[in-house]
Amino acid sequence: MLLPNDDSKILQVDLAELESLLKALGIATVGQIVQKRVKLTPSCLIGTGKVDEIRDLARALGAGVLVVDRALSPPQIRNLELMTKCKIMDRNGVILDIFSQNACTTAAKTQVEIARLEMMLPRMVGQWTHLHRQGGGGAVGRSDGEKQIEVDRRRARDRILKLKDQLVQISRDRITQSKSRRKEIKVALVGYTNSGKTTIMNAMTNGSFLAKDALFATLDSNVRTIEATGRPKMLLSDTVGFIRNLPHTLVESFKSTLDHVLEADLLLLVVDIAHDNYRSQLETTKGVLAEIGATGIPVIHVFNKIDQVEDPFMDRVLRLAYPGSICISAHKNEDIVRLRESVYKFFAVSFIRCKFAVPSSDQAGVSLVYQNCTILGADYERQDLIVFDVHVTRETYPKLAPYRLQTEEPLAL
Repeated sequence: MLLPNDDSKILQVDLAELESLLKALGIATVGQIVQKRVKLTPSCLIGTGKVDEIRDLARALGAGVLVVDRALSPPQIRNLELMTKCKIMDRNGVILDIFSQNACTTAAKTQVEIARLEMMLPRMVGQWTHLHRQGGGGAVGRSDGEKQIEVDRRRARDRILKLKDQLVQISRDRITQSKSRRKEIKVALVGYTNSGKTTIMNAMTNGSFLAKDALFATLDSNVRTIEATGRPKMLLSDTVGFIRNLPHTLVESFKSTLDHVLEADLLLLVVDIAHDNYRSQLETTKGVLAEIGATGIPVIHVFNKIDQVEDPFMDRVLRLAYPGSICISAHKNEDIVRLRESVYKFFAVSFIRCKFAVPSSDQAGVSLVYQNCTILGADYERQDLIVFDVHVTRETYPKLAPYRLQTEEPLAL
């Protein structure tokens, strides 16, 4: 559907994205039709003549599902199904089905079910018109009772309330877990779906999370320690990807999953620079971050898949347009090393420099230093004592303070 104020180029990008969404569901696209209209039709969104054309094309191609790249109202879906004799899906329904397919954990399944029920509530209208009212009351004073649709709506609302209570408990559990990490440095990967966040996560943490060329392969927040020998401990989290016109019910449901974003000290905003419409994807990501209240968190732009870009000057152009950004290929180890260094340098300004004297027999103390500090030097010449020259975060310093060399005072960088 192309309206007077719509951009035809963006429309083509949206249709290609919709085709990718359907591919993620295992649905093959056999044809496309675009109609130019001055305004939308309330009854079925498009003109009745175009509906007939779509119906005939679907029959000729053997298609059983028609997908509209816009949100449809319940009456519009019913009307289109009656007119075309095909199953009708809109963009929101496709995205929701992908979320349902990829949800693995209890939290993700709960969030998806809430979104599905909230989307279904208005669509229940008219689906049980063949049923009479249920009888109510006794032999005397029998009332007409509730319609079946009213019963189903009430049950759906009750189920939503129960699921939201479960989600609150899951969020509380997450808050309890995060309290143990409140003194750690926290970094979160954010970005458009399929931009390469999970691949970066695996490379930076030596993880083995599922990373595939598919939309919304990651729905749950995964947290791991960034692999960096001799550096302060930094936690990296991978989050659900964003997409244009993400259904509001899904944004609301997944806000608890996105808590890792709000708790982060730094966001790595990953952009698929090889995508034709990467600027729009970047703006979409920023829009969702604003919606969840994450605009005040510092950001490093990470332009991924630079190895797939033919323009040799793209790296320089991006660094000028986005100061402090970095261009990488998540599959190149040297690029991941540079990304780690960029993260480290960002936090280096908050480190303090001091010396810790740890008995060589105190393995727990030695381990604590290596896990939480940047080792600038280590003196093993003193008998039964190791003197470490380190950078340490202000938050971590108190738990290492007992080892501070008495002749040394911590220096702010």
